[in-house]
Amino acid sequence: MSEVPDAPAPSPSAPERTLERVIVRPYPKVIFFWLTWIVSLVAGIVAGSHGAGPEHLGTVWMCVFAFNLLVISFDFNEVISIMVLALLGVLVFAGLYFDFLGVVGDFFRSLDLEMNAAFYFTMFGFFTLIYLVVFVKTRFDYWEFRHNEVIHRRGIFADIKRYSTEDLRWFKEIPDVLERILCGAGRMILTTPREPHPIVIEHVVGISRIDERVADILGVKRVTMN
Repeated sequence: MSEVPDAPAPSPSAPERTLERVIVRPYPKVIFFWLTWIVSLVAGIVAGSHGAGPEHLGTVWMCVFAFNLLVISFDFNEVISIMVLALLGVLVFAGLYFDFLGVVGDFFRSLDLEMNAAFYFTMFGFFTLIYLVVFVKTRFDYWEFRHNEVIHRRGIFADIKRYSTEDLRWFKEIPDVLERILCGAGRMILTTPREPHPIVIEHVVGISRIDERVADILGVKRVTMN
């Protein structure tokens, strides 16, 4: 009777690499002005290479700036965004039917705001300085998610407050559609029975990716406990 050769033993699989921590940084609303920041640089270069600048360059810059002001002034949730789009659609069709859009177009064509290259570069430099301060600040004020605790580090001297992940719940919210479009931003809300009020982390950039990583790192803890 012939012998069947032993099957080769399976090689040990490499240990799975797991996240050790996830850093979550809250940002101020000024980060949503990045569009004005970039347009200021482009407009400064264009205006500097064309003397006074091409026609309507200032109007374009002002429209972008006004849009950024609109983003930080109001919360456009899904319902409001749909209503605004519907209203714009109605206005466009009504304007085409009653022929009053020509007046609006004439107004914007006659609106020629003029700013020189120095203005655009000044605005670019101003926003650059603010973003550098924001970058430094967020290095000293952030949240750190670990398998068994959440740590809030704050200040130059690293003041620390720790929260246990036991019975910790977190929620991801997208309160503003435009903020989500511009920076993928949203807020995280943490609740724990050991704290009287929910903990809100505002304007988290890349909220969807952060939420998945937090779920992974807290999921490791749940698997270990089971």
